[in-house]
Amino acid sequence: HMFVAHVSTSLGEVYARQGRLEEAVRMHKLALRVYRRASEGDSADVAMALSSLGSALHRQGLSDRALKKLKEAYEMSRRLFGDDDYRVATVCNKMAPVLLGQGRVAESLAMNEKALDIERRA
Repeated sequence: HMFVAHVSTSLGEVYARQGRLEEAVRMHKLALRVYRRASEGDSADVAMALSSLGSALHRQGLSDRALKKLKEAYEMSRRLFGDDDYRVATVCNKMAPVLLGQGRVAESLAMNEKALDIERRA
């Protein structure tokens, strides 16, 4: 099953680059389902799948759904890796434009600054 999740993630990324956003979202959802079934609770694979799905949803214009997935990825990444990990910074970078698109400028700026701070300390 993990092979299916890995291939689905890769296909989701390719579809997103091609602008085939519905297919990208479908592949990322499939990967997330497989990773969730395979893990007990938090895992790096689930956090990554949530982040990828959030990005695809944002590109599709579904900012509320995107932000929900990205917040889940952010919190899970913090629990798994700590506040100073590059994977947390990556999710912050993905959350910032979603927040900005919602007119939440201060929150977007805070996410960008958090990501930059993490990268500077790395």
